[in-house]
Amino acid sequence: MSIKYVSKVKTNHRISAALRQKMLEKYDHACVVCGVKDDVVPLQITHLVPLSSGGESSEENLTILCPNCHLALDRQPREIEFVSFLAELLKHHPNFTDVQQEMLLVGRENRYRVDLLANRREKGVSEILLIECKTYLVLTSSHINNVIAHLEEYQAMYGDCRMVLAVPATLRDKDLLALNAANIEAWDLGYIAAHYSEQIRGARPSYYKALFLAQAARPKNNLTREQELLNALFSCNPGKADCYLFQSLVGEIFEWLFTPPLGKPISELSDKSQANRRDFIMPNYAENGFWSFLRQKYEADYIVIDAKNNARKVKKSEVLQIANYLKPHGAGLFGLIISRIGGDASGCEHTLREQWLVHRKLILVLDDEDIKAMLMAKSDGRPPEDILGQKIEHFRLSM
Repeated sequence: MSIKYVSKVKTNHRISAALRQKMLEKYDHACVVCGVKDDVVPLQITHLVPLSSGGESSEENLTILCPNCHLALDRQPREIEFVSFLAELLKHHPNFTDVQQEMLLVGRENRYRVDLLANRREKGVSEILLIECKTYLVLTSSHINNVIAHLEEYQAMYGDCRMVLAVPATLRDKDLLALNAANIEAWDLGYIAAHYSEQIRGARPSYYKALFLAQAARPKNNLTREQELLNALFSCNPGKADCYLFQSLVGEIFEWLFTPPLGKPISELSDKSQANRRDFIMPNYAENGFWSFLRQKYEADYIVIDAKNNARKVKKSEVLQIANYLKPHGAGLFGLIISRIGGDASGCEHTLREQWLVHRKLILVLDDEDIKAMLMAKSDGRPPEDILGQKIEHFRLSM
C-alpha cells in the first residue's frame, strides 16, 4: 500500500474542519497504530490512497496517525516484517499454539527454511499449518505455481500438515482456484483482516497493522469504483458488437487508475498522414516515480493505448499498427495493447520482440487478468503501475 501523509496544515484546502473533527472522534483522538492521544502529540490526517493516485478526501480514505508512525510507515517493508506481523497475530489468537518462525526443515539431500509453523485447533480438529508468506508487489501465475511447488516440497519433507499461502494483497480468482486445487489455504488481505481483526487491533505499531486496519475499516456493502469497473468489464462481451463499449470502458479504467499523475486520455488521435489512428493517448508529464522513469528510459512522453475487443488473440498485424504510430519525435516509443485474451505465441510475441530489438519500441499486451490485477491493486491501496513494471521486467528478462 502506498500511503501519503498529509499534515493538518497542508490539508486545510482539502479536508473540512467538520470532517477532521469527525475523524478525531471516530478514532477517539488517538493514533490508529500506536494509540497515542492528541493531548500528547499533534495527530495528522492521513490519506490511505494518495490524492495523486486517485484517492479522495472521504471518511473511508482517511485515518489518524502520529508523526512517529508516519516515519515508520512511509516506506516499503521487508518480507520478514510481514512474517513477524503474522506470527504475532497467531500467537495472540486462541485457536493457535506453538507458533514457530523460520523453522529449518532438514532432509537427506536438501534443507529449507519455512516462514511459519503453527498448531491450529478449530471445531475440534487439530492440525499443523505450514505457512509460506509472500509480499510480491504483484503475484503472477508463475509466482503462484512456484509457491505451490515449494509448499509441496516442504510438505513432502515435513509430513502430515496443512499448507497455507499468506499475502498482504487480494488474490485473483484464478489463483485462488489453483491454490484450492493443490489443497493450499489462501490467506490474502481480506481474509486476514476479517479473521484476525481483534489481534490486528492489539498488534504492535507497524506498516502491516495500518494496512490491515484500513482494510477492516472499509464499508462491506458498498461497491468500490474498482469493483464497478470490473463488473462493467466482465459484462462487456468480446466481439465487434461491443467494440466501442470496450474502448470507452478502457478509457475510464485507465483514467481511474493513472490520472493523475498521467493526463486524462485523449481519444481517437491520428498522425498527420491520417494513416495511423490510436484509441487513446495519455500525456506523461510525471516528474518522479514510475512514470517519470518510463519517460526517461523508454521515451514514454505519451502512453499510446489501443483497445482490442477481439474474441481472438492479438496478432502480428495489430502490433505493427500501434508500432507505426510510435515515433521518437512524436508520441514516443511506448505503447499498450489492451486485449481480452492477450497475444498469440507466434506472430504477436515475435513482433513485440522485433520492435524492441530493432526499433527500441516497447509494446505491452495486457489482457483481462492484467486489468483486473491493476484494479485490485488500486483497491488494496497498492500502486497499479506495479503490474506494468512487472510486465516490462518479465519481457526484458525473457529476451
